[in-house]
Amino acid sequence: MKSSTHPRKHQPIPTSNPLWSSNSPAPAPAKRASVAVSRAHKLTAAKRAVQEQPATAVKPTMRYPLATTMVKPALEWKPFFSCLIDTVAVLIDVEHKSLRKIAQNNPNITWNGNYQLEVHSPLFAKIKARVFSREKGGKLMIEASLPKFLTGQNIVGLEELFEPCKQLIFAVLEQMRIEPTEAERRKIHRGKFEMKRVDHALHCDCATPERAAAVMAAIRSLMYAKAKDPGSYGDETVYAGQHSNRWTFRIYRKDFEIKKRGRGLPANVYCRDYLTAKVQNCARMELVLRAPELKRLGLNDPLAWNVEAARQRMQVWIDRLSTAGGVVPNIEHLSDLTSTQQMKLLLWLSGHRTAFTNSRSTFVATRKTILAKTGIDIRGEPSVELQRRAMQTIREVLLQGTGFKSYAHKWAALCEGADAGDANGNK
Repeated sequence: MKSSTHPRKHQPIPTSNPLWSSNSPAPAPAKRASVAVSRAHKLTAAKRAVQEQPATAVKPTMRYPLATTMVKPALEWKPFFSCLIDTVAVLIDVEHKSLRKIAQNNPNITWNGNYQLEVHSPLFAKIKARVFSREKGGKLMIEASLPKFLTGQNIVGLEELFEPCKQLIFAVLEQMRIEPTEAERRKIHRGKFEMKRVDHALHCDCATPERAAAVMAAIRSLMYAKAKDPGSYGDETVYAGQHSNRWTFRIYRKDFEIKKRGRGLPANVYCRDYLTAKVQNCARMELVLRAPELKRLGLNDPLAWNVEAARQRMQVWIDRLSTAGGVVPNIEHLSDLTSTQQMKLLLWLSGHRTAFTNSRSTFVATRKTILAKTGIDIRGEPSVELQRRAMQTIREVLLQGTGFKSYAHKWAALCEGADAGDANGNK
């Protein structure tokens, strides 16, 4: 094909381009006049606009309304505190028949071999204490969750050991239809029995499911990195010293445990619904001291138990766990959002301004949803205060969510139990 014989016409170089101004001919006088008039008009219009603005300077927060008020601010949140003695094992002097004969025609006992019985709680038949015969019928070892056997729950209770143990011993003996002699009764009242196991428990209220899951995941990583004999069942239960015959520390989700089949609170537990609600999103820490460790510490004598010393041992573990790295979401109702919205919101709070800007229509709808459910406005850039309140370190969660508190003032009401209609009585 023949190329065109006509020469190519080159486009003129724009005269407004400053790079080429030195090589360009001067504009016509008429054009210069129109440009000057246009520039003068723009300058005067800008000045008039400035004069019409208010004297107060426009703040960034006025241009981008950033909601730093959450639905339920973390500063106003009051965590649930509870510390108590849970499972105990006591060895008492009491002469008794063979366990087989004791179990015969006794509806309060489930037969479980020649050396072990399961004794039903007087208030809740599904809750049992394990009873073992020792020294050819001269001693009995009783192992049970002290608060659960006596009150039907082990969410709140006492940190004292001696008096509750006596209460447990006599309740079990009554269910077994064993009448101790006067000398045996005096021994029990004087604390002449031996502790073989003591579980000291403390709750950490994490406030939200996301925070509880993040805390458990961080602690699991820490345990496997630094603890002796670590173990776990997913992120639900984590151990240190899992197979030790001296002591074991474990932390687990208490709210998950009471939802399992057969582990829920009986209907006639005092303040059942209140306690169940309070323990939601709680991680429970338990320090289990077994016979060799109790003997080494001199705590196999029930009268030697010291509440402050027990708290100090638990505090050591709180301090160790608070070294776990990472941050957790501290946003109320975060779980009401979709998983994508949750991820983007956490990215936005971390400083990613473009987390929501993929589509204008999507942004508008998402902004309304997040604002309605969390109280956070995702326009503009998150403030430092909002970031601080929306994200916390693992250490902050542990320190804020744990506190030593027992419920001696409610113990009598808890032991008496309540009818089903009064299970939500005074808190």
